[in-house]
Amino acid sequence: MGRILIVDDNKGVCSLLKEIFTMEGHYAKTCNEIEKVHEKLENFQPDLSIFDIHIGKCDVLEFTKSLKRLYPQMEIIFMSADDPEECFKGQRFIKKPFDIFKIREYINKILGDRLAV
Repeated sequence: MGRILIVDDNKGVCSLLKEIFTMEGHYAKTCNEIEKVHEKLENFQPDLSIFDIHIGKCDVLEFTKSLKRLYPQMEIIFMSADDPEECFKGQRFIKKPFDIFKIREYINKILGDRLAV
């Protein structure tokens, strides 16, 4: 299955998502600090990364654009309790609180499509 990195400063959200994805047969890791993302990506090389848009004091959209240049094969999904801001329109987005069944289905579809290629 897929390799998923969950980036959120809320450890409860990270633990829940990791458990959900692991039960689905994916290999999931978490990162609670934006400053450690590069290290995690280098060591883990995920197929998919999920970023909370309010982690750290950086512009997550710009940060992930730079990551896409380094890891073009990696899919990125954003998540937040807020409605997607204008700059996140057109991006893959998960609204918190999320439905566990819907997020499983959504992630499996993305990874299934990606890994089938």
